[in-house]
Amino acid sequence: MPNLSMTRRAIKPGLITTANRRRIGDAGASILILWLWTALTGCAVMREPTPTVDEFLARAVDPGVETLAYEAQGSGTPIVLIHGLGASRYTWRHLAEPLARRGQVIALDLKGSGDSPKPRDDAYSVYDQAALVLDVLARLDLGEVILVGHSFGGGVALATALRLQQEDRLAALILIGSTGYEQPLPVFIQLLKTPLVAPLGMRLLPARMQVRAIMNRAFHDNDLVSDAAVDEYAATLQSTAGRHALLRTARQIIPSDLDTLPARYASIEAPVLLLWGREDRIVPLEVGRQLHEALPHARLVILDAIGHMPQEEAPAATLMHVFRFLDEERLGR
Repeated sequence: MPNLSMTRRAIKPGLITTANRRRIGDAGASILILWLWTALTGCAVMREPTPTVDEFLARAVDPGVETLAYEAQGSGTPIVLIHGLGASRYTWRHLAEPLARRGQVIALDLKGSGDSPKPRDDAYSVYDQAALVLDVLARLDLGEVILVGHSFGGGVALATALRLQQEDRLAALILIGSTGYEQPLPVFIQLLKTPLVAPLGMRLLPARMQVRAIMNRAFHDNDLVSDAAVDEYAATLQSTAGRHALLRTARQIIPSDLDTLPARYASIEAPVLLLWGREDRIVPLEVGRQLHEALPHARLVILDAIGHMPQEEAPAATLMHVFRFLDEERLGR
């Protein structure tokens, strides 16, 4: 087998020789066929138990434990950015600096992503991640905050918002293509949840191939998927710990209490912006419409001809709507 354990800076297409590429292709094609067959024939996928929202809301905050990496810039009202599955704080590269002119931007790497620890444990659910976000907020001694979450990170932001709402510390919530309701799982999530085949597929298929396939699904315009972004997100998959974290997150991506959790959303009294790409094929627009109905002070903005990652595919439009929301709610600096 070719050595796919490259360093973060060395992930370049040209490093794979023609002979190695052929061997990767032969092995990868076989694994991909098996992987797809497993998902499409309805073979069992793993759904691991998670904590419940009641357990999460009752958990004590621990500001003394440093767990998540983050990058901070600006000053004023804290604006906390939470990325989605398989991404990192890199996803906010187009938004962080402009937003820092409106407040103190804190862009997090969730557990298992970017520069944050990737322990070989099973605590990768929405609630586990939200608990770590709360620990960071406590360690930084932040009061009222604006939460911004994308995709799985939107689910983390929702859980965090429920806790901050109880403490009167939620200034606003911005959700971009966020999870929050039962929905059909994308094929790549189903693949990640399949036992045995998923770990094997992740090891044998080149990380860049996996990431580009997912980003092509997430973007409406595939020409906007950059090599730099593919390289950045593929870096995590080069390590055993990174692959473990992604698999565990995928298997716990649906909270055990998702059937009852949405009843809690009405308790969020802060203003909410829901930003959705009309062509989102990962978290369908219907989820955004459901959140719009459930959250009492929410507005839904739909971006035409945009997919699941507006912050990367259409950063200018995303910023325009975020700034408009902040202005209308008189938030930030």
